[in-house]
Amino acid sequence: MNSITVRLLLAAALLMAVIIGVTTLAIQQSVDQRARQAQQERMQGQIYALLGVTEIDGNGNIDIHASDLPNGLMRQPDSGTYAEVRDTEERQVWRSPSLTSSIPNSTDGAIGQWMFSKEVDDTLGSIFVNRFAVEWLLPSGSTTAYQFVLADSSDNFDRQRSLFNRKLWIAMLTMGALLLLSIAAALTWGLSPLRRISKQLNEIESGKRESLPVEVPVELYPLTSRINMLIASERSRQKRYRQTLDDLAHSLKTPLSVLRNSDTTNSKAAQEQIRQADRMEQIVSYHIKRADAGTQRLLTAPVALSGPADRIIRSLEKVYRQRDIIFENNIAPDLRVRSEEADLMEIYGNILENACKYGAQRITLQGRKQSGMVTITVDDDGPGFPDGMYERLQKRGERADTQIEGQGIGLSITRELLEGYGGSLTVANNSDGGARITIMLPAGS
Repeated sequence: MNSITVRLLLAAALLMAVIIGVTTLAIQQSVDQRARQAQQERMQGQIYALLGVTEIDGNGNIDIHASDLPNGLMRQPDSGTYAEVRDTEERQVWRSPSLTSSIPNSTDGAIGQWMFSKEVDDTLGSIFVNRFAVEWLLPSGSTTAYQFVLADSSDNFDRQRSLFNRKLWIAMLTMGALLLLSIAAALTWGLSPLRRISKQLNEIESGKRESLPVEVPVELYPLTSRINMLIASERSRQKRYRQTLDDLAHSLKTPLSVLRNSDTTNSKAAQEQIRQADRMEQIVSYHIKRADAGTQRLLTAPVALSGPADRIIRSLEKVYRQRDIIFENNIAPDLRVRSEEADLMEIYGNILENACKYGAQRITLQGRKQSGMVTITVDDDGPGFPDGMYERLQKRGERADTQIEGQGIGLSITRELLEGYGGSLTVANNSDGGARITIMLPAGS
């Protein structure tokens, strides 16, 4: 549901489903009413014709010759078209040859009033019935009332209506599908500038493009122009930031050099002063590196994780060549993160050098990608971390072994670097008792 195209298509599909459903039902109802009206008018015409051939003698007996019937189906038994005449006492005084029983009786309706309905009879089945009551002048001068009743089977009507409804639904659904495809094509074409901008932003992130193009649809120009202004401002800010850091480092370099090269033979205080100057230079270098690591996240090209690890491993193999440490780098070459390569070198260097310092003979690196994150595990066969110190060892100045030279800030620097990229660091022991360092970083595209 995060796609604009999908949302618009779903909205259009729901709207069309409602419109098509309501329209189809309205058409069905309208056609059904017109068909029933046509059926009623046809049956009225037949009753009028039946009245025209009706003869009544002086005793009130009705005489209708079969040859004069207005519909030939009335002469065929069980043909589906039936007629009868009833007197004022609701007795059947005449029936067509097609009728072998009687049509359902109804006493409703005044003289000259039509009564049309659809009914179900146990013998005749589903039928349309049209009734018309008339007052007849007899030869004797008196009058009497008769009800002329005409019935017509609705089977053919129902079949035709079902067929029409099925074809109507097929036609409406087909039209809806074609309309939805047309809307999808229109959305694809209409939203293509947004997809191009998304692709161009990815190119900016990967370093293949400097800015977004200015030739865009009018509606998108304010967006692209402001994004370009933001990119230019960010690059300018990063440039000024680095220049300021470089100026700071250069400004401190000279006084620190003077302090370091001071005469150390006069007093212990002078020697301590020089040691503090070295410490100050380390702190300045560290913070400059950390500050620089926190910049240019979006504009950094993805970097493969295996390359920096190989370079650190080659360096450590030379430093610790007398111990014959075995390094196994199983990180796939296609695993990438959006990071500065120098920061990855710092991360690998701190973790792998700690493993070498604390007696590991075999160090294994594994990597995998899952749910948009890259996980790197570094296992060694050393003594592992003391129980209860997993969290403490990530704090600045905390060390597991004070006998080995170091300042206890390696893991804290690594953790801070990872957090600057939206990652994390976990300290634990593996199943063999050695140390396990797990780092997680957002995957690069």
